[in-house]
Amino acid sequence: MLRRTLGVAQSIEQLSFELTASALAEQERAVADMRTRASTALGAASVAGSFLGANAIHDSLDVWSVFALTSFGLCVGSAIWVLRSHDLVFAFRGDAILRVSDSDRRHDMREAYRAASLWMEAHLDGNACKVADLSTWLTVSCLSLAVEIALWTISLVG
Repeated sequence: MLRRTLGVAQSIEQLSFELTASALAEQERAVADMRTRASTALGAASVAGSFLGANAIHDSLDVWSVFALTSFGLCVGSAIWVLRSHDLVFAFRGDAILRVSDSDRRHDMREAYRAASLWMEAHLDGNACKVADLSTWLTVSCLSLAVEIALWTISLVG
C-alpha cells in the first residue's frame, strides 16, 4: 500500500501522476488567464472605438479611420476566438483507472497512478498546440488594440 507522507511521493508512478496533473492544471490556469486578458482587450477596443472613433469619424472617414476600424475588427475577432470554447481537456476521468484495474484484475495503486498519468499525458500533449494557438491569437488581439488606438489618435490629430 502506498502512503503519502509530508508531501513526498511514495513511488515513481505517483510522482509522474503529480507532475502531469500539475502541468495539466497549469495549462488550465494559462487558458483562464488568456481568456481574462482577451475580454479586457475586447472591452478596451470597444471603449477606444466608441470614444476615439466617434470623434475621428465625426467630420469624415479618412484613411487612418478605415485602418483603425480594420484594426478594431481584427482585435475583436481575435479576442472572441480566444474566448470561444475549444476542445481542451483539463479534468481526469476515473474510468481509465477502472478499465486498467478491471482488465488486470489487480488493485495496484502503482498501476492506477500509471494509467492516470498516461491518460493525462495524452491530453496534455493534445492541449499544448491549442494553448499555443490561443496565445498567438491573444497576441494578435493585443497588438491590434495598440494599432487601433494609435490610428484613432493619428486620425484625430490629422
